[in-house]
Amino acid sequence: PTKAPVTISPTNSPTNTPTTSTPSKMPSKTPTKEPTSPPTQAPVTDSPTDLPTHLPTKAPVTNSPTISPTTGPPSKSPTLHPTQTPTTAAPSKLPTNIVMYSGKFYIDWAVDGGRCVQDCDGPRPCGGKKQSWEPGFSSESVCCSTMSYKPYSECTYTIPTPAPITPHTAPGPGTPTSQPTVKPTTPVDTRWYPGASKCMNDGQAPSWQHNKYNSRVTCCNSHFNWDYNNCMDIKVVGSGKWYIDWQRLKCVKDCDESEGSSCGGLVPGSWILKHSSASACCTAHMSYASIAECQYNY
Repeated sequence: PTKAPVTISPTNSPTNTPTTSTPSKMPSKTPTKEPTSPPTQAPVTDSPTDLPTHLPTKAPVTNSPTISPTTGPPSKSPTLHPTQTPTTAAPSKLPTNIVMYSGKFYIDWAVDGGRCVQDCDGPRPCGGKKQSWEPGFSSESVCCSTMSYKPYSECTYTIPTPAPITPHTAPGPGTPTSQPTVKPTTPVDTRWYPGASKCMNDGQAPSWQHNKYNSRVTCCNSHFNWDYNNCMDIKVVGSGKWYIDWQRLKCVKDCDESEGSSCGGLVPGSWILKHSSASACCTAHMSYASIAECQYNY
């Protein structure tokens, strides 16, 4: 464009067509060395837009997670809050091998020809685990009573401590008598103890006998339960019925032999079958013989 207008003064009305030639389609070959005008006092851009310029990205800008953790080993101290699930593995379904002991006493025949030991683990009197087929006893004294042929000291590992002797209390001050008093008698121990065939309380129990009871019933139940009536001196009356005596090969009556007649003694056990008459007994057991041959003392 020209540096100065071609008109001397402005016209009164605009021209129909511009007086300047059309702008060139291409820029000048070289840029100017200096800026065309001083910088503007206000920004040339408009105020910021209300909406962001771009949509958010569809994929995260961070990289994919690492295969192994980036932190160090876990701390030795516990966490502040308990975890919601256990961190240990599930318990095993089978228990560990635990030996259960009953605490009962039994006879160890491998020691001194038989000695009572306890079903437990540890020092004597413990003798280890009792086998299931070995009988067990509630106490050491009951166990030793089954070996009454040997002294108690040879049966047990636990020797009871004798009771302390209480010293005689001297009388109060006074004039002593000219003659000593009668020698005090030692009190007789009248507790029941197992004898040869029944329980006794005659005060003559052997020194090694420690199985003593305040009750005769307890003593008989503990040592002679197989012959309880004899131990208790109970006179049993027969039923008067008939049963087969295979030693005599006769049907005998259930009554004491001292009563005579066909009495063959008391029935030796509750398992023996009894009959109301001699003929019923003979028919059941000796049907091949006559009544005269079958009945005792016919």
